[in-house]
Amino acid sequence: MTSKRRYSVLSVLIAAFSATSILGVGLALYVGLGTAYENTRNLWVMLADVDLTSVQRTMRERMHEVNQRSTWVARQVETGALDPSFQYGWGNAMRALAAADIDVMAYGLITDERQFIGYNPKDMSIIRRTLPIDDMLFSELAQLRGPVPARTGYPSWDPYFKKTVVTSWVPLFSDGKYLGTFIQYLSLSNLSDSLIRGREDLPGTPFILIGGNRVMAHPGLRDWGTNTASKLINDANIARSPIPLPTINDINDPVLANLGKSERLEIDDDDHPETKGIQLSGLDLDGKYNLIVTRQIDDAAISPIIIGIHFDERLFNDEWQRLVLASVLGGVVLLVAIIVAVIVSRQFTKPIRRFAAAARDFEDEDIAMTDMPHLMGSRIREYDDAARSFNHMMIAVRDRERITSLFGKFVPPSIAKKLLASGTDSGVLPPQLTEATVLFVDIVDFTAMCESLEPQQIISTLNDYFDCATRIIEAHGGIITQFQGDAILAVYNVFNDIENHADAALDSAIALEQEVNSRTFEGLSIRCRCGVNTGKMVAGNVGAKERLSFTVHGDAVNTASRLEQENKALDTNVLISESTRALLSDPSRVIKAGDVLLRGRHSKTELYTVAPSSPKSNPTTH
Repeated sequence: MTSKRRYSVLSVLIAAFSATSILGVGLALYVGLGTAYENTRNLWVMLADVDLTSVQRTMRERMHEVNQRSTWVARQVETGALDPSFQYGWGNAMRALAAADIDVMAYGLITDERQFIGYNPKDMSIIRRTLPIDDMLFSELAQLRGPVPARTGYPSWDPYFKKTVVTSWVPLFSDGKYLGTFIQYLSLSNLSDSLIRGREDLPGTPFILIGGNRVMAHPGLRDWGTNTASKLINDANIARSPIPLPTINDINDPVLANLGKSERLEIDDDDHPETKGIQLSGLDLDGKYNLIVTRQIDDAAISPIIIGIHFDERLFNDEWQRLVLASVLGGVVLLVAIIVAVIVSRQFTKPIRRFAAAARDFEDEDIAMTDMPHLMGSRIREYDDAARSFNHMMIAVRDRERITSLFGKFVPPSIAKKLLASGTDSGVLPPQLTEATVLFVDIVDFTAMCESLEPQQIISTLNDYFDCATRIIEAHGGIITQFQGDAILAVYNVFNDIENHADAALDSAIALEQEVNSRTFEGLSIRCRCGVNTGKMVAGNVGAKERLSFTVHGDAVNTASRLEQENKALDTNVLISESTRALLSDPSRVIKAGDVLLRGRHSKTELYTVAPSSPKSNPTTH
């Protein structure tokens, strides 16, 4: 027969994975997706940073001009050049201030009576209003503290102006006397207009946040102010108090509302020093990816302030097309690679799967009673060698298990395993002297019972009974050394260490009594008697060279047999000796049955039987 050509697993795997790797890496390098996307992102980050820097400069210049006006007014009052109580001179000074267009909605004087008397710079109309208590706190504090530089108040929505405003104020003193507080109202709505002015055709939405989540400027801030005014103006108590700025959840901007869910992106400041100080984040929202560029300002008059711009995926349309192309190509390559990998893997894993299935059969099934698993050869050299070795191993295991199974029918399984593990063919175990417990069991009136039974019924009854007894005794760790007619001789703690061998033997006797009394054997009801004794005994193989048997010898064994016989005289079912009782974990489990002079003894022996309430122990504890 012509031998089939075989291949090395290593050579096949190298060939398959090299081909797929070279194809995948080549396409990835060809597309260059990662570099293109990174460059595009960095370009727009730099452009956004330019816009943020412009917004930051505009804010700083605007607040600086407003504070300069406040400082100028305070200085004029302090030097006496301007007197708030001289209406003509004060009015002319206010008209002169209106010439500068810096988005101030109103400015004027706060008196002690919470009255604001000011001017609208557009038409110089006079504005009179009673200020909320919150707006008077700084004025009252100024009277106590004395002159202070111009300050900027916290932004809020003012129901009077129906706009979001920020205030600049300064107390006015002349010769140490408090004359009032000069205050200017700057519209944040105008600030929002300035954010989008000049960039109507550019992508992105600019915003300014204060306090982490309050919106100071945003294209949608004007609509929020109008809607809020219509709702709140009907409530006089609310309308008289400033309302905090809207949160990021209030201005209908889902990107800002989910700003906390954005994932921060790393920017290499070494390669792009112009982006130092800005933070880049990405947000996947409703299937659209948004890029968020922010910068925190810590040196503003009201700080910290975060200015930023967010772009949606329309900015990356061109790059998205390349992503689609790359994804399609990558998906095709991946699909092909998966198909190839599956086909190759299935072919290469068939022997492994067969090997695993055979191993499971070997673990789970009775090898001696079923056909042994057999592996087919393979064209892969290593698999073929493994299959041959496995088949040879199964043959050896089958023979060993068969020998053990047959051997165990004539010799206790634990002894059979020791003989097989001894490494010799002598079949002899070294004799040992040990302290152990003996259980001797006999069927009551079995001889008389046999006179009325057919031979086959006698054998069937005995086999059924011996099956039951063997199962109970071995479950408690005992080794049956002999079946003598209808009697059973079992030992505990011989060739298998049992810590509580006295308890194990007694538990076996109790369990056997309960089992025999609760069932029939081949339709017959029988009773048995048990004798339990503990003492020194010799265990080993005896017999001719060509025929050996395992047994135990000693007075302790004979005493167990005599105890079983004494059950008839004492009208008991289980008798144990004093030596066994002394080793019980709970001696109260047994009660005294009497003092008996056993055959071969010169003095009476105390015998004990099972207490009426003595429970059966769990075999797993031994």
